[in-house]
Amino acid sequence: MNNLSSHIGLLILVASAAAAGQARAAERPLAVYNQGALARAFELPVIGETGVLPFGDTRGSLRYDLTTEYHASGNGSEAVVLDGESNLLTFAFRKGLGWNLELTLEVPVLHQGGGFMDDPIESWHDFFGLPNGGRELAPQDRYLYEYTRGGETVFRNTRGGTDLGDVRLGFGWQALESLALRTEFKLPSGDDAHLAGGNTGGALWADWALPFDPGFFLSGWVSAGVSINDEAGLIADQQNSVVPFGGAGLAARFAEHWSLLGQLYAHGKLYDDSDLDAFREALQLSLGLRYDLARDFGIDVGFQEDLITSSSPDFSFHLALSWRSL
Repeated sequence: MNNLSSHIGLLILVASAAAAGQARAAERPLAVYNQGALARAFELPVIGETGVLPFGDTRGSLRYDLTTEYHASGNGSEAVVLDGESNLLTFAFRKGLGWNLELTLEVPVLHQGGGFMDDPIESWHDFFGLPNGGRELAPQDRYLYEYTRGGETVFRNTRGGTDLGDVRLGFGWQALESLALRTEFKLPSGDDAHLAGGNTGGALWADWALPFDPGFFLSGWVSAGVSINDEAGLIADQQNSVVPFGGAGLAARFAEHWSLLGQLYAHGKLYDDSDLDAFREALQLSLGLRYDLARDFGIDVGFQEDLITSSSPDFSFHLALSWRSL
């Protein structure tokens, strides 16, 4: 966790050094988190939302995340292959309840399969001189999730499909002008046999807006919390029931309706009793571009990369449409 703390700490230090004066609500974050198949058994929420909606206000969004992951490793006692592509469509809803409270709801629909991204990702890595991690040696556009331990197969999935994911219900409280305290519950509406969740979980966390002056072109946030989950699913006996998470983000409004966003999202080990990189701590970097029309309608386009390799997907593409009504 020292590497995770140093990455997040550096971003916070740079942001705080540039900031001064009265705190204000930060720009809305990119609604991203670890999209890996083995992370779906955990309540890892969208973080960085430092304000709650006023009474009666609503905000809806439709999000699409295209994720490709590949990792294969093993030692004398265990081996894992994570090779596939997912398309996640999420409808999200927020409602201001009054008394500085808001209600949140997320309904995800997940499609998994071999996809088409292997060749473009390999070309992307080759162009920038980045390692492919063995992806070029595996069959193109394959769907295979397999884990063996002690000579026995713990799970093996070779067929994708479409499933309802785990529905999320949450509440936020504006504790201070620059601080929102939040909780969210993950309901077991997914199918654990299809790596679509299927267990209960919850999270508690705080979203704090960095103290930039109102009207300054930069805004930012830091978040920290803990995820508590039912030990269920395909690797239940190795699943950590309590997982810390946190992150930080900056947004730069460079034109009236346009912003650039950068975020870090870190979490602790999801699974224990393994020396494989796929089960270690994770750190993701997200970069995005936002067009926001009078803050009533917005379009986000972004991508997510794994700064700590193997424990989260190689690449995720993110697209979101959001709207607000009174």
